[in-house]
Amino acid sequence: MYKLVFCYPSFDKENEGTEMLYSPLALAYLATHTPDHYQVTLYDEYVGEDLDPHTVDADLVAFSSLSSGINRAYALADVLRKRGITCVIGGAHATAMPEEALQHFDAVIQGEGEGPWREFLRDFEKGAIKPTYFGKMNVPLDDLGVPHRALIHPNYHYPSLMTSRGCPFSCSFCYLSVYKNRKYRPVPHATVLRDMESVKDHALVIFTDENFIGYSEKDYEDRKVLLREMIARKFKFIWGCQASTNIADQPELMELMYKAGCRGVFVGFEATDEEALRSINKKHNLNVDYKDIVKKIHKQKIVVIASTILGMDNQRSGYHLTLIKELKRIKVDYVRVFYMTAWPGTTLYKELAAEGRAPTDWNALRKDIPTTKFKHYTHAEIIVARKAIMDYFFGKRHFIRVFSIWLFRDTSLLTLFVKLWWRNMRSENIRNERAFRSIEGDRNGTVAAPRNKEPEEATV
Repeated sequence: MYKLVFCYPSFDKENEGTEMLYSPLALAYLATHTPDHYQVTLYDEYVGEDLDPHTVDADLVAFSSLSSGINRAYALADVLRKRGITCVIGGAHATAMPEEALQHFDAVIQGEGEGPWREFLRDFEKGAIKPTYFGKMNVPLDDLGVPHRALIHPNYHYPSLMTSRGCPFSCSFCYLSVYKNRKYRPVPHATVLRDMESVKDHALVIFTDENFIGYSEKDYEDRKVLLREMIARKFKFIWGCQASTNIADQPELMELMYKAGCRGVFVGFEATDEEALRSINKKHNLNVDYKDIVKKIHKQKIVVIASTILGMDNQRSGYHLTLIKELKRIKVDYVRVFYMTAWPGTTLYKELAAEGRAPTDWNALRKDIPTTKFKHYTHAEIIVARKAIMDYFFGKRHFIRVFSIWLFRDTSLLTLFVKLWWRNMRSENIRNERAFRSIEGDRNGTVAAPRNKEPEEATV
């Protein structure tokens, strides 16, 4: 019997306080693809207990890490390997920077994990592991199975669920772009429905698909079949998902989504002008009428959460005031504003690195702290600008307007609406505190100060 430990590494509980705290699934899926002769435990440092590398009893430790937790992963692995424990890592950062990761790990899994994970375990048992393994992003998901939910930490507010994988778009800022040859693939309906049975007692479930509706007529028809199966099962939970702007062209699909329990769609608008959209390669949003999209989604009684990016090169001081007016005009319900962040391996990162503007402190690289050297904002200025946007959209006036509309549109949402609004406001306070703390001691506000202990200072 081999002792296997999974770990999501983090220097702090960085997910605590966020308004939609839902569980990651990567390691739970790997656990499903782990043979029975492994004794499996999982440490989730985002929300739970820390892994102590000096005392943990393991033959093998497998990490899945974001850029913000990668130095923690490196520090843990360095200690574990000195004890003779084999360490392997996967995730977007390791996929983008395998040479860096191999300075601290015995092996790196790039791309999709389940297939190479099985290969890695066979090699591990033979004592012949290779430094790199690669998982293709275009293989069918017929054998994916359901995630090992018993390993997911109970501190998450909501369960997450996946019904498809893959996004063929190449937005320059998106971490998904580090994965090559990505293809949209649905999870078999029987597998999805079995997973839904395991979360059916929850009030809200978050679908983590990159784009729930897909990208073609074939995809749309597949989604309709799945939704009809969900309706037939009479699941009581409501759910939210991500979708591209072309969802507005699919009224029948949206109608079925609502009947199946969908009450919110997260849509990546990102920018309101052509120059900005072209600069991030978001071509599928060109010549799109955002107001019409929101109107059509609202017609199906589904809430719209608009995603936008602040800090693009063509956005000058005062842009946030224009953005507030535009978001008011198109009548979105919720807003998420992200700082333009250059994730390692993305086109944006490569462009900014060539100009000396990309972040190099992985500890500080996270979506709620500015790390890029912006053309027209200092870090202090952009934090204030983002706060102004969020203060408006989580202010009393906007709350009353949106609450009043949904009071007459769909009363089933009201309790959840108030709960999420409160969590959003709490989250924004935490995000703002983190952001302002990141620039303490920086007079010009141009370079984010480290928010955590440096790796060598971190006690592991």
